[in-house]
Formats: sequence, structure tokens, C-alpha cells
Amino acid sequence: MKFSNAIGPLYDIFFVLRTALIPTLAGLHRNPALLLNWSGISKLFMANLWVDFGREVDEHSREAKQRLLMAPGNEPDGVVLDIGAGEQIRSAGKPNIKNAPSTI
Repeated sequence: MKFSNAIGPLYDIFFVLRTALIPTLAGLHRNPALLLNWSGISKLFMANLWVDFGREVDEHSREAKQRLLMAPGNEPDGVVLDIGAGEQIRSAGKPNIKNAPSTI
């Protein structure tokens, strides 16, 4: 096992702590009533996490999405519903692809 693979989970844990836990604790300090609302704490934590993590996930999955969309013989046509980080479909450059309207 490579050393970088061994410490990868530690990097992820540090990233989550830095990106989501500290801002969530700050939010709880500003609004202590959230302590009685577990759903609100969860939403606050995930909102803080996905601000940075979603962008990173999209950047790391960009090549895989490009291969799927631009593969020879794979000519997507119509409406493509991209569930996930999202930005790749808009930048695919295929004139015959329309994004599904975001209503969720």
C-alpha cells in the first residue's frame, strides 16, 4: 500500500473538520436553539461541507464524466439529468444536450 493511500482518510477527516465542523460549531454558538433541532444541525453541517467538498468532487470526477459524454459512438441526445455535483454537463460542449431544469 502506498503511503499516500494510507493517509488519504486522515486528509479527508481533516478536511471535514476544517470545512464543516468548525463553521457548524460557530453556527451553534450564534444560534444555541439549534441544539434542540438535530435536523437543523445536520443541514447546517452538510451545507458547510458541500460548499467546498462538492467543488472538489466535481473536479476529481470531471475526467470520468468527460469519458462518458464524449466517448466515440456515445451520442447522448435530449435532456440529461445530472444528479450530483453537476457542473460538468453544462461544460460538455455537446450542442444536442439540454439540461433538465433544476426544480428540486
